[in-house]
Amino acid sequence: MTMISLDKLRKRSGLLIVGIGVAMGAFLLGDLMSSGTSLFNGSQGVLGEVNDQVIDYREFETEAQNIDRIFSGRQDRKGLRDNLWADKVNEVVMGEEYSELGLSISSEELAQITFGYNSGEMSTTARQFFGVTGQDIKPAELAAVIQQIQDNDPQRWLYLENVIRKERLGQKYSSMVRQGLNASNLDADSYFSEQGDQVSGSYLFKRFDTSVEVTEAEVSSYYNANKEDYPQDASRELTVAIFEITATQADKDALKSRLEDLIEDREVYNKTAQANETLEGFKTTNDAASFVERYSDTSFDPTFYAEGQLSPSIETVLRNAELGFVFGPYEEDDSYKVARLNARRNDSIQVAIIEIAMDASEETANEIYAQASELAAAKNGEELEALAEEKNIALTTAAVQDQDQSVSGIGDDARNIVFWAYNDETELNAVKLEDQNNRIVVAMLTDILEEGSQDIDEVRFQIEMALKREKSGEALTEAFSKGLAGASTIEDLAVAMDLVPQQVSDVDFNTNAIPAGFEPNVVGAFCGTEKGQLSNPIIGNNGVYVVSVQNAKEAVEGTKNYTSLKQQLDVQLKSRANFEVFNALKDLAEIEDNRAKFY
Repeated sequence: MTMISLDKLRKRSGLLIVGIGVAMGAFLLGDLMSSGTSLFNGSQGVLGEVNDQVIDYREFETEAQNIDRIFSGRQDRKGLRDNLWADKVNEVVMGEEYSELGLSISSEELAQITFGYNSGEMSTTARQFFGVTGQDIKPAELAAVIQQIQDNDPQRWLYLENVIRKERLGQKYSSMVRQGLNASNLDADSYFSEQGDQVSGSYLFKRFDTSVEVTEAEVSSYYNANKEDYPQDASRELTVAIFEITATQADKDALKSRLEDLIEDREVYNKTAQANETLEGFKTTNDAASFVERYSDTSFDPTFYAEGQLSPSIETVLRNAELGFVFGPYEEDDSYKVARLNARRNDSIQVAIIEIAMDASEETANEIYAQASELAAAKNGEELEALAEEKNIALTTAAVQDQDQSVSGIGDDARNIVFWAYNDETELNAVKLEDQNNRIVVAMLTDILEEGSQDIDEVRFQIEMALKREKSGEALTEAFSKGLAGASTIEDLAVAMDLVPQQVSDVDFNTNAIPAGFEPNVVGAFCGTEKGQLSNPIIGNNGVYVVSVQNAKEAVEGTKNYTSLKQQLDVQLKSRANFEVFNALKDLAEIEDNRAKFY
C-alpha cells in the first residue's frame, strides 16, 4: 500500500475533529480539555453547577479560548461556548454514570486506540485526525508527527486525547446498554398488529357545547388543582420602541441640491485670500478621478464597461453621449448619484460616479434621539404607554429568556438588551436606551416572571374551555349511555340520538385522524372494539363518540417474519437507547445555568 508522507501527516495534524461520530454521538463530546491543569484556582464567578459540581467562569473561558485557537477561530463565539457548556453538562452526567459502573480508560488502552494502526484498534477520531484510511502508515512517521504536536502544541494534543478517551468510554457504555436490549416475539407481534391489522366501521359524534356556563369558583378550583399543567419559565418582559434614523424628505432634498451644486463651476469666497474664486465643477474638471475621491462616498472606478454591463439607470443615457456629459442627480441603491462619461475605448466606456448615501442629517438624528430620550424618561409601563400614544410611537411587548439572542420587535441584535434585563442591578421599570447604528432602541423592563405556574388570568380562557368541554362531555356521555341502553346497532343509536353515522375505513394504530379531526382516543377505540359491538361513549378532543366495527382485516400470517422483524426492532431499540438514556440522566440532574450573567 502507498505510505502517507511525513509532510502530509504534519499538514493533517492541523485539522480538527468536528464531530467524533461514533458510540454515544453528539452528547458524549466531553469536556475536551478536562485533564489539563487550570490556569486559575478558586472561583470568582460561578458559571453554573451540575450535580453540585461547580463550573468556574474563568476556567471555562480559558478553555473556550484554547478551543477557539485550536479551531483557528472558525466557530462563532456563541456557538463555541454553547457547545462547551453542553460538553461540561455531559461530562458530569455521564462521568457519574461511568464512575458508578467502574468504566475507565487506562493509559495503555488510550495508547492502543491512539497508535493501534497494526491491530486495527485505532479509534475513529485518531484515524480522522491523522488521515488514516487503512493500515497505510509507517509507525515511525506517525510517531514523529505525534511527537511534533506534543512538543509544539500540547493543548492540541490534549484536545485529541480527551476526544479519543470520551469516544472509547461512550463505546463501552453504549455496548453495556445495548446488551440489555432485545426485541421479543411479543414486540414483533405487537408491531404486526399495529402495522397490519386494520378495521372499518362507523361512528356517531356530538360536538362539545361551549355555551355552557362556568363560574369563577369553578375556574379557581380547577386552576388550583391543575397548576402544573400551566408551567411558566422564568422570563423578563420588555416593552420596546424602535426609532429608525432615516433621512427625511428635507434631508434628501438638501442632498440632491448639494450634488447639483457640484456639477457646474461655482463662485466661492476664500477667507484666506479674502476674495472670490472659481471652483471647477464635475462637468468641467480635467481630473474626474480626483474629483470623485474628494466628494463621493465611494472610490473612483477606472473600469471600462462594454455595452450592457452598466446599471440600467445610466446605460442608455451615457452609452452614446459626448465625453464630459453629466447625468443626474438620480436615485439608486439608497443613494443619490451623479454620473459623467469620462472616457471611451473602442466599444467600452468609463464612467465617473459621485455617490452620496441618503443618510439622515445630523439635525434629523438629533431630533430622533431627543424623541427616544423623552420616551426613555418614563417612570413605569403606564407612563411609557401614555407617552407613546401621545407621540404616536409604536410599542411591542416581548418575553425573553436569559439566553436569548433576539427579541421580538428588535431582531437578532438584542443580546446586550437581554443581558441588561437579567442583570441583578436592573430593577423593574428600568429603561435602557441603546444606539444601534441607524436606529435607537428604547426598552423598559416591565415584568419579572419567576419559574412556576402561569397566573390564573393568563390561562383563564384555556381553563374555561376545559371546564366547558368537561361539563358538556359529561352531559353528552350520559345522553349516549341512555341511547345505548336500547340500541343493538349503530343505526339504532343514530335514530335514538338523531345523528347520521360517519364511515371510516382501514383504521389502524398509525391512523392520525378521522373525518371529525385528530382523535387518538377514537382511533384506539376502533382498534380495540370487537367486530359487531358498540363501544362505550368516548370523550375525544372535539366531542363525544360511539364507534362500531363492521370489518376487521388482520395481517396475513405468512407475512409475519418474526426473525427478520426482531432484528429490525433490535436495531431501532439500540439506536434510540443511548440518546434516551442520556436524556433521562440529564432530566434527573440538578443543573444551574448562570451563563446569562456572563455573556
